[in-house]
Order: sequence, then structure tokens, then C-alpha cells
Amino acid sequence: MRLLNPKTLSSSLLVFTLFFSSLNTTAQVYDIDYTVDYINGKLDDKCKVFSEKKNLRVEFYYNGEPARIDYLFPESIDFDEGISYSESEGAVIVACYEKAGKCIERDIIKRDTKILYDRTNLTTGCSDDCAGLTEAMKHLIKLYALDDVERTEPFE
Repeated sequence: MRLLNPKTLSSSLLVFTLFFSSLNTTAQVYDIDYTVDYINGKLDDKCKVFSEKKNLRVEFYYNGEPARIDYLFPESIDFDEGISYSESEGAVIVACYEKAGKCIERDIIKRDTKILYDRTNLTTGCSDDCAGLTEAMKHLIKLYALDDVERTEPFE
């Protein structure tokens, strides 16, 4: 039986460690904070998404002041079929699972009223291709609703 030379073993371990640490640092993980920042960068100034501990808050502004707040509960959002871009509305539509019914709580600030809805629309400035924004919204909902969700590919 032949033993490895300590110098060769040390060099091999160094190369092995450097190789795998470089793999780990080059792959970007798109977590909640990154995804929310990406989404907000694509939305117009009248709409902004905030991540909270167990839900998402979407604030809508009129003349720079908050006018409406929608609370999204990710477990109730249909991330497969309920998130899409509507060209006619100029917005990404986020809808509840059919069985969840009206799962989005809307707070109209000036009227001090709360109403339940089955969808909300995130107004955006993107015109031609909003696939990245739609994909990011799906990913954000999955991050909340599913365990072990990881994404290493960019949204666009």
C-alpha cells in the first residue's frame, strides 16, 4: 500500500477547496429581499411591494400618498395559474386559488374600509416583455408558500 506525499495531499486539498468555494460564490441565490427589490424596480411609482414575516403588503399611491394597501397571503395565491401579465391593464395580475375565494385584504385608507378581493393588479411600466416581472412574482410567492425553494437563474 502506497501513502500519499503530505505535500501532494496538501496541494490537492487546496485546489479542491478553491474549486468548490468558487462554485458557491458564483451562483446567485434569488432570495426574498432580492426578489422584492427586482419587482419594485419594474413597477411604476404608484405601486410598491413590501415583504413581511408571513405575508406581502402592496401599497398603492395617489399624488405621492398611500391610498390603498393590499395584503397578500402567499398560501392562498395561485402561483401556477394566477399570476400573469395583462397588457390591457398594464399590470401583473395576482389572483387567489379558486377555492381560497377572496383572499386578498384591501384597505382603502381614506375611507377606512377593508374589503376582500380575489385578485390584485401590480401596475408596471414595462410594455413589451414583462415575463421577468411575472416570473419574479411567482418566485416570491413560492418562497413564502413552499419549503426548499431556490433559484439560481436570473428572471430575464
